[in-house]
Amino acid sequence: MKYPELLNHDVARVEESRKLNLVVGGIILDVIRTSFGPRGMDKVYIDILGDDTCTRHGGALLRKVDLKLPAAKAIIEGVNAVDTHVGDGTISSAILIGMLLRKSEELLKMGISPPTIIRGYEKALEFALDTLDKIKKKEDNRDKKIMHRLVTSCLAGKAIADLVPEDMQIVDLIVDAVFSITNFQKNSLDVDDIKIEEKAGNTNKIQLVRGTVIDKTIDDSAMPRSIENAKILLLNEPLEMMRTKTDEQIQIDSPEQMVLYLNQEKIDILAKAKKIVSSGANVVISRKGINSIAQEYFAKNGVISLRRAKINDLLWLERSTGAKTCKSVEDISQDELGFAKRVYEKNVGGDKMLFIDGCNDSKSLTILLRCSSKRYLDEFHRDTLNAIYVLRNFIENPFIVRGCGSTEAIIANNVRKQSATIEGREQIVIEKFADAIEEIPITLARNVGMDPIDTLTQLRSKYANCQDGSLKWYGIDSQNRKVSEIPPGEIIETLAVKQQFIRTGVEIANMILNVNDIFMKDEIDNTHCHIDGTVHAHHDGGKAHNHFEQEGLEQRQMHHYY
Repeated sequence: MKYPELLNHDVARVEESRKLNLVVGGIILDVIRTSFGPRGMDKVYIDILGDDTCTRHGGALLRKVDLKLPAAKAIIEGVNAVDTHVGDGTISSAILIGMLLRKSEELLKMGISPPTIIRGYEKALEFALDTLDKIKKKEDNRDKKIMHRLVTSCLAGKAIADLVPEDMQIVDLIVDAVFSITNFQKNSLDVDDIKIEEKAGNTNKIQLVRGTVIDKTIDDSAMPRSIENAKILLLNEPLEMMRTKTDEQIQIDSPEQMVLYLNQEKIDILAKAKKIVSSGANVVISRKGINSIAQEYFAKNGVISLRRAKINDLLWLERSTGAKTCKSVEDISQDELGFAKRVYEKNVGGDKMLFIDGCNDSKSLTILLRCSSKRYLDEFHRDTLNAIYVLRNFIENPFIVRGCGSTEAIIANNVRKQSATIEGREQIVIEKFADAIEEIPITLARNVGMDPIDTLTQLRSKYANCQDGSLKWYGIDSQNRKVSEIPPGEIIETLAVKQQFIRTGVEIANMILNVNDIFMKDEIDNTHCHIDGTVHAHHDGGKAHNHFEQEGLEQRQMHHYY
């Protein structure tokens, strides 16, 4: 008796899929770990258009790389989750995931089943989190010295710390920005309240603006370039004639009627402009258009106008100036007007930008980043955002641990000790987890030029000689390239980052280990959509395609290929 094939001809079953998944984790580990630490190396990614991205940010690089296998995509999603929630620890999470998968491969060769490995990793995660709870230290989240050290540790070795001059004090600038808008009563900080603008220029011209900077110029050259004690009106309706959404016709029978029509258009626009000026507003920023008639009237009355601003700019202006987007020009309330000490136009990097500065009780600030290269400006933006996230983590959860790989070394030492209390094969799995998390200080040592084997033996020796009950923080001294005790307050990191990357590493590794089969369907080219919404595909490149043939060549509908 002949049995029919289970799968169609265009569906393939990937042989040894689990082995393939584990190999993928090791490949990503080898690619990303050379960027770890203060002596990490940059990576360059060139996209299909030829645009290049130069970064040592783990999340940014992995987001750029277009990987096909589901296991690789799962690792990238895990790294993105760490980046989204805590803003730092992306490379650490990629290293941990890769090492856990590599250790899983060794365990499978020893005959330990995947469910046993998964249970062992889960128990090891509990031991690791318990260790973090024991070694964490609580600090005052209003202490600027602690914030300064957190940002310094976060930016160590990154582009913004290497290229910005020391007298620029970029760390103080970021700390001041965060401290100014943090709600310490609720211990909360909205990262979106800090606007980051980029412009080509000299790095020593990076500045913090206590207000909002808009990358646009004033509408008319006749308008004033600067206004003191500005009253700001935000508009979401046009000061110009708009096309109707429905088809309408106006019948004009004579030249006189045409003149009347144009005059009425001018009268309507001027009436709105007069309402705005009479409200006391001397700065008008609109999301929609402002035509030349209204611009001329504003210029005569000493009013600055800015048209077609982005919706996000209006949101930042609401927070920084206290303004509210006007509901109706016909009835402008004084509560809808915002205030700024000064509104002025300034030439920045060859372009004119509008500065709304000196806002009272500003709940939104702008950091204006300057650098001579666009690729480094993007990296500056990522580095600044990372530092802001780190401070937000500290404000919401004011617990810290020491860095330089010392925290991971303590976790590995404690987990290895606790593994002896577990019976069965899971004990071996927990020991492999300790080896995996120990790879983080080893990678740090390797990237600063130290011998990884000597470093590993020294670390284990120092922790083995510690007296019971005493907590010592031995890590990698990157400056002197040796294993030494990390002094308190030198290199510190937030507890939230450590907890997040360890949790994510175990979850992603276990998810990949749970997969034992992959079925792949052949990709079909020439997938396309017709104007009537019909979506289909064919293998022949569309040669025999006659979906609309019955209508005749002249009436055939359009094709939209994608």
